[in-house]
Amino acid sequence: MATQTTLQHAETEAELAACFALLQQLRPHLRSARELIDRTATQRAQGYRLLVVWDAGRPVAAAGYRRMDNLIYGPFLYIDDLVTDAGERGRGYGEQLIEAVSGIARGQGCSQLVLDTGLANALAQRFYFRAGLLSRGLHFAMELQ
Repeated sequence: MATQTTLQHAETEAELAACFALLQQLRPHLRSARELIDRTATQRAQGYRLLVVWDAGRPVAAAGYRRMDNLIYGPFLYIDDLVTDAGERGRGYGEQLIEAVSGIARGQGCSQLVLDTGLANALAQRFYFRAGLLSRGLHFAMELQ
């Protein structure tokens, strides 16, 4: 059973470093806490924030997001990263983050909450449908050398 949890943004380098093992579960290409800190600093210049569920001081789930604008949605909130520790799934942390980020989006005048997921990630897709997100398109990408 989970202890008392808190929802708080990771702001300091120490807080981000504490989130490294958690974020690496989603982004295994991250090699070190330093790389996470440096990449997050770059993303922060674009409005990125990392909202974390802390359980007794340990990060158990996180949502990295940013407010954006485009011609499709107008103002919207994009979730770059959404992860719950593999050993902590099923405890409601993901739902807690979706609700919190949705509230942040509404508070910033956003009309949509948007995220991408891998086509093969059926478990995540099922979670997103249960959370009220709908599949509205495909995401295409091309590696540039």
